[in-house]
Amino acid sequence: MSLRSRLGLCALLALLGGCLMPAQGTPVFVDMRAGTFWSGKGMLLEVSPDKTRCKVAVRDRALILHKPWVECRWVHERSSR
Repeated sequence: MSLRSRLGLCALLALLGGCLMPAQGTPVFVDMRAGTFWSGKGMLLEVSPDKTRCKVAVRDRALILHKPWVECRWVHERSSR
């Protein structure tokens, strides 16, 4: 495999690693008041011990996956349909 092919493969894997939604988590809707997202559809990954902050996986307008901590009052349950 040539160096150019290896670099292309590494770049592709890095890109996909930042774009795939996590398989584990609870499907949620994140209110736009929590940040600037491409869509409110996300995954709840973790809740703080005091249940005021939630770690969610959401996409920004460039479709890059982010995992910010937001206030749980902006995170709402949604069906997984």
